Amino acid sequence: MTRTRGTLLLASLLATTALTVVLGTTDPAAPLTYPSRFLIWNLFLAWIPMLFALGFQAVRRRWALVPLGLGWLAFLPNSPYLVTDLVHLGDGENMWRHVLQYGFAAWTGILLGVVSMLLVHRRLQREFGARWGWLVVLLSVGLCAIGVVIGRFQRWNSWDLVTRPDAVVFATLDWVTSPFSYVQSTGVAAAVAAFFGLAYLTIFSLTPPVVAEIEKAADRG
Repeated sequence: MTRTRGTLLLASLLATTALTVVLGTTDPAAPLTYPSRFLIWNLFLAWIPMLFALGFQAVRRRWALVPLGLGWLAFLPNSPYLVTDLVHLGDGENMWRHVLQYGFAAWTGILLGVVSMLLVHRRLQREFGARWGWLVVLLSVGLCAIGVVIGRFQRWNSWDLVTRPDAVVFATLDWVTSPFSYVQSTGVAAAVAAFFGLAYLTIFSLTPPVVAEIEKAADRG
């Protein structure tokens, strides 16, 4: 039963990803134009932390947890970021198509982020204990909210952490050190942290068997 649930979880994430892509590519009015093609690209980026998390779960040597964990954390904001893409929704002729498309993408992004965090959390608990596991979860949720804001409002992306780290850090510190000077950014960050954190706690309380099966599959791979 556990294997079936794990397979269903991964299959559902792949299915909603496929539905998002299909709705974007078959739009009769404007197939794959802005913002649909960027939504699909953002959905691709949202899968990257899941891949890092699977590697984090499966790797045998402790030293490898550091680069895999940093890669996971760098791309994690791309998962809840998909919720903010709802800002592109309009009220034109294809409104309901876009509601479904953006809804599928947002749902998939949140679940990808939550499940990847579950995998990282459980590995950390096994290696270092429950306290360190939850500490990393709390820090990750906060950093993820910051990442969403600097992506949405400052227009940085995960690649810029490698190509232009000084510019990203400078812009982020300017906001973080003066949060009330950027009320909208601060409010969005707080909302994203609350939403993503509560989503994590909800799934964490419901799906330990599913995550355990994904862990076993990653170990076998």
